[in-house]
Amino acid sequence: MYPGIEQSVLALMIEHLSVDPARLRPEAQLVDQLYLDSLDLMDLLLTLNDAFDIELGVEDLVSINTVADVCRVVERHLAGSGLREGEQP
Repeated sequence: MYPGIEQSVLALMIEHLSVDPARLRPEAQLVDQLYLDSLDLMDLLLTLNDAFDIELGVEDLVSINTVADVCRVVERHLAGSGLREGEQP
């Protein structure tokens, strides 16, 4: 696990998607509970790519349903990028 990833992802969601911080729990459903639409999800994808210097694609959106899923996908891509655990991009 990469320390700080969850906090970074939450901060990005609050800043770029205007999501209420009180509603950002790991199990929160992005569409059904946080009311993100397809444009919001694409904005999140692009924001994560820029912030973490990774290459998330539309195919990654299929596996993202919750806030915890977002963190897992980012961690998986960081692990594939060759960064060592604990390193920040």
